[in-house]
Amino acid sequence: MSSIGLVIAIAVPILILLAIAVFASKQQQKNVKRKGQARVVKDFISELAEALEFLVKVDNQKEIQSLVYERIKQLNERYVSALPKKEQEGASAVDMEDLQQKVSAGGKKKRVLKSDREIRYAKKQFSKVLKSFGPMVKNKTASEATILEFRRYLRISILDMEVDSFTAQGDVAAQRGDVTTASGYYKAARKILIDFNMQYPEKNQRIRDLAKKSSALFNGEEDEEVGSLAKELSKEADSDKDEHGFPTDPNQDTKQKF
Repeated sequence: MSSIGLVIAIAVPILILLAIAVFASKQQQKNVKRKGQARVVKDFISELAEALEFLVKVDNQKEIQSLVYERIKQLNERYVSALPKKEQEGASAVDMEDLQQKVSAGGKKKRVLKSDREIRYAKKQFSKVLKSFGPMVKNKTASEATILEFRRYLRISILDMEVDSFTAQGDVAAQRGDVTTASGYYKAARKILIDFNMQYPEKNQRIRDLAKKSSALFNGEEDEEVGSLAKELSKEADSDKDEHGFPTDPNQDTKQKF
């Protein structure tokens, strides 16, 4: 065999091996990139699913909940398609069936949260839901008018929840004679309403009611509306349960509430 033939005989297999190695490396890089993209989508889906589960616990607007579920469904399909093909079968960022069941079961409108921590958590989850609305108009999942209506509803809902929570804490303080603390909570609730950059029918009346509550504190008057919200925060609210935490009334719903 000539020297040229020998070189070719040695070089060709090496070149083939190098080509295979380069191809395998590019495929590996492509899979790593796809997995990275899928991981980002999965994290976002998990956060939005958490927000939806919270929304179901504190609100009863099923149209909004169903719309957010539809958005999660779309994102989950994108997540699966971003995975390497061999990993796509049976893959899902969250348990879609369980999430659908929770949405179908619905929730109950909640007025009061128990602490500042819960208020912060609620605002964070509502914010995630509101941000998820943006792409829905572009991909024609919902009309712009529908999204505007739902945005308004959710913004007012979380506002009312925060105001009611501060008002309830003020009512509890008022019941125990702590005028300073009660006044502080009423003032905070009024400020939230005043700073809210959206008008709605009850806003001005609520501001007046809170001013009346503050005035009653310093004038030694008794506010007739103190009881209703305060009861939801009062420790006595659990007196209808036995030592095991179950309702003493057999007809009462035993489902845990947030």
